[in-house]
Amino acid sequence: MKKSKHIGRSVFLLIATIAISSANAENSESNLATLYLAKACAGCHGVDGRTPTTPYYPIIAGQNEAYIYNQLRDFKDGSRSNSMSTVMTGIMSAVSEQEIRFISAWLSKQ
Repeated sequence: MKKSKHIGRSVFLLIATIAISSANAENSESNLATLYLAKACAGCHGVDGRTPTTPYYPIIAGQNEAYIYNQLRDFKDGSRSNSMSTVMTGIMSAVSEQEIRFISAWLSKQ
């Protein structure tokens, strides 16, 4: 009986470890693309960052990662303002610092 409890606990811990590892793999390509979509970026910049919905929105895919990060951070903290700053500031209020890093990295590789 004790041996089966020990095996059961070991299996549980192994499964929990795998689940945690999977959850922490936030920087996988598909997870980053999903994050980009979940944060509503595609609504203006297109699903690939290369096909904006209007000519007023920039193509953001393929830009330098640091540049993208700085622009998103500046929208989030309000230090950047232009004709779209109200929209971007509102969107960026729901994006964390880590998510900004992930989105910037993903976009730079598109």
